[in-house]
Amino acid sequence: MKKNETHWAIDLGTTNTLIARWADTHAVTVALEELADYEPAWHTPLIPSAIYFQDAQRAIIGRPALSAREIMSTYEMQGIGPLARSFKKTLARSSQQAVAQIGIETISARQCATVFLQELLHNCEDYERKNHQPNRSRLQQIARALRWWRREGQVADLTMTVPIDSYEPYRAELYQITRKLGVSRFHTLDEPVAAALGYGVDLTEEKFLMVVDFGGGTLDLALVRTQPAGSGREGEQRKARLIAGRGTILGGETIDNWLADYACERLPAHQSALRPMLLAQAEAIKKDLSNKANIADSSYFLLQGGVHIEVTRMEFVEMLQRNGLYQTLETLTEALLDDCRHEIDEAQIDAILLVGGSTLLPGVRDLFERLFGAQRVHYWEPFEAVVKGAAVFGAGYSVDQIVHHDYAIRVYNDEQQRPEYERLVRRGTGYPTPNPFETRYYAVTEGQQMFRLPICEVGYAGRTSLNWMRRMNGNEYWVPSDAEETECVIALNEGDTLRLARPGQGQQARLRIDFNIDSNRYLCATIHDLLLQRDLRTEERVVKLR
Repeated sequence: MKKNETHWAIDLGTTNTLIARWADTHAVTVALEELADYEPAWHTPLIPSAIYFQDAQRAIIGRPALSAREIMSTYEMQGIGPLARSFKKTLARSSQQAVAQIGIETISARQCATVFLQELLHNCEDYERKNHQPNRSRLQQIARALRWWRREGQVADLTMTVPIDSYEPYRAELYQITRKLGVSRFHTLDEPVAAALGYGVDLTEEKFLMVVDFGGGTLDLALVRTQPAGSGREGEQRKARLIAGRGTILGGETIDNWLADYACERLPAHQSALRPMLLAQAEAIKKDLSNKANIADSSYFLLQGGVHIEVTRMEFVEMLQRNGLYQTLETLTEALLDDCRHEIDEAQIDAILLVGGSTLLPGVRDLFERLFGAQRVHYWEPFEAVVKGAAVFGAGYSVDQIVHHDYAIRVYNDEQQRPEYERLVRRGTGYPTPNPFETRYYAVTEGQQMFRLPICEVGYAGRTSLNWMRRMNGNEYWVPSDAEETECVIALNEGDTLRLARPGQGQQARLRIDFNIDSNRYLCATIHDLLLQRDLRTEERVVKLR
C-alpha cells in the first residue's frame, strides 16, 4: 500500500456487510449512516446485504432496500423480484444464475454483486470526502483528481474477505468486479484469518488462535499462528500463517429455514402457503431467542387475524439439537484439530475466537467453553473482527496461507466406465512449492494428436472427508457418486488442449509433466515430450488455486 493512501476493507456477508478503513495506526469500522442498521446488543453498523433494483443498472442497497420488504410480499410468494438478498451464495457457485427480476428482465448474481459493490464504493468515497478530505495533502488531492480524470475509482486499495471453503472462481469474480469498478489494488483474505488479525488479541507474541466464524451463510473454522516481527531486521513484518481450515454451507439463513419449518409443523393447515410469511419473520424470532439480555423467554410468529405461534427458548434449543447444529460444530472442530495434529497439540491453542452473528445462538458459546475451557473462549467481537482484520492485512500484515481444497486431474476409468479424479495437490499444502513439486507420466493412444489436462477443484461441500484411495502407482484416486461430483467438483480449465507434434505411437508414457505452485497461487506445469526429447511448455501457469 502506498504511504498515506487510505486502505479500505469489505466483509461481504450473506446477511450483512461491514466496511472498515485503516486510520494510520489502527483499523476503524466505518458507519455509513444512510445504509446501515445498528445491531442493538453490540451497536455495530451492519449494512444489510440487500439490493432493490429500480432498473438493471440502478439500485438502492442496505437498509433502504429492506424498507421495500412490505411491498415485496407478492414476490416472496411467487419467486424472485426486484429485491435480492443472499446473492453472495449464488455468486460463489453460479454467477450467471438469476437472483432478481424487473418485469421480464432477469438480473444475475454477477450483475447484482457489481451494482451492490458499486453503490457501496460510491458511499465510501462520499464518506472519505466529507470526513477526511480536508486533512489530505496537496499531492494526495491531485492524485484523487487524476483517478477521477482516468475514470478510476476513488477507492484504489481494497481487501475483501472470503469464506475459507469458497472456490477459486468466487475470488476471480470479486477481482473482475472490483477491477471493473476502478479498484487498482485488490486483495482477498480468508475470513477466519482476518478475524484472528482483527479480534484485538495481543499479537506482539506468538499465538495459536482457533477461529470459529459462523455467519449468515457459512460456518468456517481455522487455526492460525501469529508471529511478531523479528527483532533482527528493521521493518520486518509481523506474520500470520494459516495452519488448517474447515468449512461448510451452514449459517443463519439455515437456522431461519429450520425455524420456519418448525412453525409450519404447528399449523393445522395451509403450511406451504403460509411458509413465506413465517420465513420473513424467522430472522427476528431467532435474534429474540438468541439475545441473552432479552428478559422474555419466548418469542412468536404473528399471522393474519392475530393468530400467533409461540416459540420458547428451550424449544428453540431443542430444535437446533434435532437438526444437528451442535453435532456439526463438534464434528468440524474434531476434523480441524485432526488436520493440524502434526504441528500443534490442542492444549497449545491460546484462544478460541467466536466470530459472526450465528455464534450468538444459544448453546454455541457453551459448547466451546465445554470443549476448551471458558478462559480460552473469546466472544466479545462477533461482528467487527473480520473487517478490521482485513484492514490490518491491507496495512501490511503479512499472511502465509495454504491451499484450501484438493486439486485433481479428471481421468477416465475404463473398468467402471466413468470419470474419476487423480489427486495432484492435497488441501493444506503451503505455497510456493519446490519445482518440481509433483511429477506425473501420461501415455497417449495410437494416433492421438490432442492432449487435455483437465484440472478440477475438489471441496468437501460440508463433508468431513472424501474417499481417496492409493493405488499401485503411488497416486490417490477418487470415484465420486453423481451427487458428490455435482456438489464437490468444479472444473477450472475445460477448454485447454495441447497439440502433439507427432501423434501417439503406442502405450508407453509419452509425456512427463512437472508441477509446482508459484507464490501467486498458480499451478504451473512443465510438459516434456519423451518421444521428441524436448519441452513443449515450460513453467506455464495452468490454473489459479484456492
